[in-house]
Amino acid sequence: MEALLQRLLTARSDFPTWLRYTLTLGLVGIAFIARVMLDDHLRSYPVLLFIPAIFLSSVLFNRGSGIVATAAGAALAAAYLIPEPPSSAAIPLILFILTGICIAAVTELLRSTLHKLSEAKRYTDVLLQELAHRTRNDLATIVSVLRLQARSATDPAVQMAIASAVSRVDVVAKVHDRLRDTADSSRIALAPYIQSLCGGLADFHRGVRTISIGVRCDDIEVRSSQAASIGLIVNELVTNCFKYAFPEGRRGTVEVDVRAKDDRILVTVQDDGVGCPVEVKGGLGTRLISLLASQMKGTVMRRPLPEGCEVQVSLALDA
Repeated sequence: MEALLQRLLTARSDFPTWLRYTLTLGLVGIAFIARVMLDDHLRSYPVLLFIPAIFLSSVLFNRGSGIVATAAGAALAAAYLIPEPPSSAAIPLILFILTGICIAAVTELLRSTLHKLSEAKRYTDVLLQELAHRTRNDLATIVSVLRLQARSATDPAVQMAIASAVSRVDVVAKVHDRLRDTADSSRIALAPYIQSLCGGLADFHRGVRTISIGVRCDDIEVRSSQAASIGLIVNELVTNCFKYAFPEGRRGTVEVDVRAKDDRILVTVQDDGVGCPVEVKGGLGTRLISLLASQMKGTVMRRPLPEGCEVQVSLALDA
């Protein structure tokens, strides 16, 4: 009901003036006929059915139509519906006219406010698109600078650290790419984002090794900030699999599963590599996963498999 009323109030009324007033008088006429037909039940309420006609005229057209409907309803009521002498109903009739004028004025104020809000929203959307565009460009510049720095570094440890930084920045950049393609600038479909992210990770880390990544993700929409956090968690988990699960050129498979369960999102990454480490090192990636999970009211669980290791991160949906 609220959506219908909002649509009617924000719809452009391009009818000529004579047509608007003719339709308004038609609504008043329908209300008058209904009142006459229900005279046995509404004899004590001569102007009651004119109120909906005034409201509809104000909503469908404008304040002027509401005032015309008020005047026409008052005239019909005074001429045909109010018992003699008409002066006995002067006060109720004046109250009816004032009520009709107030309905027309309030409806016009609502229409004007909704139009201003709509214009403000369109302006905000343009600003957000411009901000997202500039952010994407800035992130691309950062990635380019980091890659140049990695090429100039001679220490393999430094190159690896810069490569990790590049992958993390790229996760955030992909979120902004997804925002560009969505109608709602605040929410992102998780499935294509995770698939694109894992595809990029496979190309980045695999090299000449025959390691495949399988991705399964439910149709879930989350806020952009939450998508970035989930993407960073997947990035760290998959990167750890490539780093530690398949040493010495070992072949293998990494499976990424993201699904919604009740009011939570379950992110599961498992591999068929050498198994879970006996002691989990508190590296930057591990600390980052724990921090992001904590921010999203989540938990991290690791369990060994007959072949390989599985890590599951449970996150609160829209935390």
